[in-house]
Amino acid sequence: MFLTDLINKPLFVGGIQRGACLGVGFSLKSGSVKYLLCSSEVSLLSHEPEPDFAVNLSAVEAVTERGVELSRLRPVLPKNCVKLFPNYPVYTQDGTFAGHVLNAELSDFKLVRLITDKNAIFPFTSVAACADAVILKKSQPYPLGQRIPAPVVSSFLNKNEPTVTRSVLKNAIENKALIRLTLSLAPFSLHVL
Repeated sequence: MFLTDLINKPLFVGGIQRGACLGVGFSLKSGSVKYLLCSSEVSLLSHEPEPDFAVNLSAVEAVTERGVELSRLRPVLPKNCVKLFPNYPVYTQDGTFAGHVLNAELSDFKLVRLITDKNAIFPFTSVAACADAVILKKSQPYPLGQRIPAPVVSSFLNKNEPTVTRSVLKNAIENKALIRLTLSLAPFSLHVL
């Protein structure tokens, strides 16, 4: 699923259109989408409306081509989340402009990566801040924070850790499996060793 599957889509509650989704509120720590930021204005063609209310993600029943089906329309006050709208500018930590947010890939309503209008793709783990612009972290020399494909490296890990940490790297070095771990991470695709 992509962010554009939600943005500018009408909201339906019991078959009646109640507004439109303008953006999402997500956790900067985990990347999980918590809220849909919506407007009660149904016509989005005349101007860029501001969000009037937020709806908890638990109210979403289905996302279809027609729009977003909600089980209930119960506006909430977004807490502990940052807001993401299309066309936010994206900057690296040193101030280099990387384009505007064109889309974002979602997996089970978790942000996986951002896609800009300059065809640049950034993993969600590289997002440092998001307010009226998206600021990216400095690239790390090691793959700290990347998700680990469990079946590939579970043989030498003591803990079942979902991301690469310093302890995971130390265990891989001790078990002489650093190359196996590295090849299991993006951008590599190691299926069989």
